[in-house]
Amino acid sequence: CLPKDRCTPVYFTFGMLPMRPFTGGHTWFNQNVQKMHGHQLPQYQPITVHFTFQFGDTGEYPHGKRQRAREAALWAIDPPEYFTEGVFVALKGPTYEQELQDAVYKRFPEWSPQRHMFMDAPQRQAIRDLLGLATAVDGIMVLPKLWCHCDRYWGFLSNCRFPQVPDMDLPFGCPQDALFETPRWNKKNVRFREHTFLDNPNVPATLRDNKVVVTVGARGEAVGPSADPHTLQLPHGTPMSEVKAAVLKVNPAVRLIEISNLHLRRLCRWLGSSSKNAEFNTLTRYILTESSRYCPTEDHGGYNAPGFDWQNPFTAYNCTWGFHSPTPFPEKKVCGGGQGGGEGAGVELVERPKSEGEQGLAAGDGIPVLDERLNSTTCPRQMLCDYNVLPDGRITKPITWCNIEGYNGMDQKWLPLTRGMLATMPDHRCPYPPGDRPGMLGFDRRGHYIGGS
Repeated sequence: CLPKDRCTPVYFTFGMLPMRPFTGGHTWFNQNVQKMHGHQLPQYQPITVHFTFQFGDTGEYPHGKRQRAREAALWAIDPPEYFTEGVFVALKGPTYEQELQDAVYKRFPEWSPQRHMFMDAPQRQAIRDLLGLATAVDGIMVLPKLWCHCDRYWGFLSNCRFPQVPDMDLPFGCPQDALFETPRWNKKNVRFREHTFLDNPNVPATLRDNKVVVTVGARGEAVGPSADPHTLQLPHGTPMSEVKAAVLKVNPAVRLIEISNLHLRRLCRWLGSSSKNAEFNTLTRYILTESSRYCPTEDHGGYNAPGFDWQNPFTAYNCTWGFHSPTPFPEKKVCGGGQGGGEGAGVELVERPKSEGEQGLAAGDGIPVLDERLNSTTCPRQMLCDYNVLPDGRITKPITWCNIEGYNGMDQKWLPLTRGMLATMPDHRCPYPPGDRPGMLGFDRRGHYIGGS
């Protein structure tokens, strides 16, 4: 009873529900408890899923919760046409090669969010290309399976994990809202489906079976006609805008187009006109950008130390921010007649600063090769990151590399000191953080720049 009320006492008992059958958002979607050892046993069969620890909901609609429910085949109110309308375009196989992950893991320690940023970049590039192809064929993109190499959490991470789950497996198959801002996709009416879509029992078997697997020849490889209505081989450098006609010629009733990431990269990223490419670039800059922070305990600056002040750039903590959209499509046609977009392979990990609005670079033989970002980092070591992309594709503020370069909320009384330090730095900005060890090159323990390495 409330203190001022009178009532008859009622006795009740508190009980603790076991985590495995009564799961939360983190245990189900990040730890994947439904696939842990012994999940077949009756006592571990899931009963409820509480959609906590998710991102992407707004005051108008639970975008993040719905997307996670769809991925888990727990969303039961989509209409039948959600599973049957149109032609679907899906990636066949992974978005990156194991050798790239091996190289990234060798370079960066487990605690570093740079593992996550370097491994996110090829995923984001593959989604850009897959969405480009789906746009060109007037189809619906099926997202590939996504992987997170660092957990997303609003507090400090330990070894890139939620502190209460130190033994969680990395990487883990993660939901879309861990890497992308789902409301952006929905507000822009992007035509896409969750990565588990084709495994959903509501998708007719006749749709899944009526597919064309597209392959693209290597540079200089001769390509012949196909007599099989389920396979199509295209010449290297075929523009995306020409794929639809080629597919329909092989199979006029096609419902599913599949292509591997390697062959997708061999297509020319041309949607039919400069204006179509420009419109696509505006869209992807917006929907493929996200503002998410990863704050490692191993490199958190002066947080909780004596004199901590988040508005003081010398004591504020340091987080890695992502995610930057991938390089846009070229807005001038530079392919056709067998010239294409390159293999996109290689594991070179020498990072260099990227300028905003990068365009694809043309190799000497006229074959267009996108100068891809090596990682998806926006602000690499920052209290707050002011960089973002507006719905019309405009950039909010330039990317900054450390707190001394400024951030929203920094106390202006520190400006004379920070500006004086920046004036002594190369190019008048902070050195790019190494990412493979705590701290910044040329800085002392007080967070002051003293030069050197």
